[in-house]
Order: sequence, then C-alpha cells, then structure tokens
Amino acid sequence: MIAKPFVDFFNSKLTQNLKNKNQTKIYIYPNLNGLGLALFIFFNFLIAVFYENNFGLLLSIIIFFTFFISIFISHQNLNNLNINEHAEYFIESEKNQKIDIIIVNSSNDKKLNIDIEYDNKKIGNFNFIKKINNFSHPIKFKERGIFPFKRLCIKSIYPFGIIRTKIYFHLKSLVYVYPKAIRPPENLLFEFNISNTNRSNDDFDGIEEFKRGDNLSKIAWKKSTINEKKNVKKFKELKKDQEFILDLNRYPNIPFELLLSYSIYIVKFFFQKKIPLILKHNDNNFYLKSNQSSLNEILKYFSYVKS
Repeated sequence: MIAKPFVDFFNSKLTQNLKNKNQTKIYIYPNLNGLGLALFIFFNFLIAVFYENNFGLLLSIIIFFTFFISIFISHQNLNNLNINEHAEYFIESEKNQKIDIIIVNSSNDKKLNIDIEYDNKKIGNFNFIKKINNFSHPIKFKERGIFPFKRLCIKSIYPFGIIRTKIYFHLKSLVYVYPKAIRPPENLLFEFNISNTNRSNDDFDGIEEFKRGDNLSKIAWKKSTINEKKNVKKFKELKKDQEFILDLNRYPNIPFELLLSYSIYIVKFFFQKKIPLILKHNDNNFYLKSNQSSLNEILKYFSYVKS
C-alpha cells in the first residue's frame, strides 16, 4: 500500500522528463532565502528530537513539503520550453537592431515570472501564457563579420522565491553582420541612375517646351521666366528590365571597406525599387532579384569578403 505512491511517482511525467537525456537540462537549487529556510527546518528538527516537541516536528514537516512542492512547481514552470530560431540573421554593423527569438511552450501550463538572460545580461521578465511567445532582443555589432550567438539562459524562482530553476540554450544560428550603408558620391550614384532619389525611378533628361497635357508640377519656373514661355523638366524613366552591373573590381581607388558600404547602399536601393542588379567581385557573380534570398546571399558575402 505504501510502496504504490512511490512507484506512481517514479513513473510520473516529472521523473520521465528528468530521465530523458535528449531534453535540455533543468538546474534546480535553493537560493539564499532557500538556504536560510533549510537551516530553519534543520534547527526545528533538532529541537523536536532533543526536546520531544511535536510542534517543532510538525513545523519541520510542513516547511519540508513546501520545499518539495516548490521544487516540483519550479521544474514544471520551465519544463517543455524550447527555442525556435531562424537559420540565419542579417544585421547592419554600427546600427542598433533587434533580433526576434521565439519561445515555444509545448505544454498546456502557463509559465509565469520567468527571467531571460543573454550573455549574462537580463533581457526582461516574462509570462508565457501562449504556445508561441515572441520577444525581441536589441543587439549591435561594431564591425562586419560572422558571429555566433552567445548563451541564452531562462531562469525562474517561481512560486515561493526559495528555489532557483534555470535552463541554458546554446543557439546554433549565425549572425551575418554586413557593412554599414553609406551614401556614395554623386558620380557613383549617377552611374546607376539614382543620383536624384527624390524622383523615385526617374532621371532628369533636360528641358522641353510645355505641351497641353503636361504635368504642371514639372514646370521649370526659372527657365520659363527667362524664356518668357512655359518649359517643363523632362525625365527619362529607369527601365526595370535594364541591366545594371555593379563591378567592385572597377573601383580600385576607393578603399575596400568604404566601397562595400557604398555597395550596400546601392544594393538596398535596387532591391527596394525591385530593379535587377548584377554584382561582381573577383570571380564571383551575384544576381539581385525581388526575392529576399537573393539579397541575403549578397549581404552574407559582404559580411566576410576580403579584397
């Protein structure tokens, strides 16, 4: 009769989770408050034994079960939590950005009062009441390169504040940090027909006499005043099927790191306008299209390329 509850306990979900070697380890230990309470239990137990004080024994048993319940609840509060991460992250250097991390709660239980730490720095305190829980972490890199994530830690002292529970997650994703975008000089912008960015995809092509039906917003007032007749600015449209080639090998006089920053500006402009672009460097060719994967391929290359 007495043995059955112990058999049921060792076959319980909690024990099976503890035996599962593939699961992320959960560390459970008392904090300072817990150690103080443990000493209080110990002294109560000594008093009950030496002075045959039943109240002291009863108090020790009650507090002991408080410990036991706290350990159980603390374990369940962090159990069945997993991290969903992107395969790759792309971040611009010298810029404050946020990366999204998803915590999946695969159980039906709510996870309450949980602290998240990244690189031994607290991000915040969270309650996970849904299956999918998103949070953003601000991050900044001073230089380009490929960097791994540092260790992520989830902690909890729920429910009574006497037992500390934590899990460590080692994220496998890589962060590709590409150069900071810098606006190129006008001659380079003009070469790619983006010298006048305020006019979207149109490029100035001269002055012509006003004709009926012309857009009044394009009237060249200064020229019209001089000629004493209406003149309008003529723009040629930048054709999206026109082939543009950004060949980094053609600019040996520009410092390479600066050239990469100029190139990021041009690449992002073309991607935003959905204009195809061919990028060349040494023996490598990249084709920028309207899909995100083509842009990511170029950003990844810029994160590690050498001159």
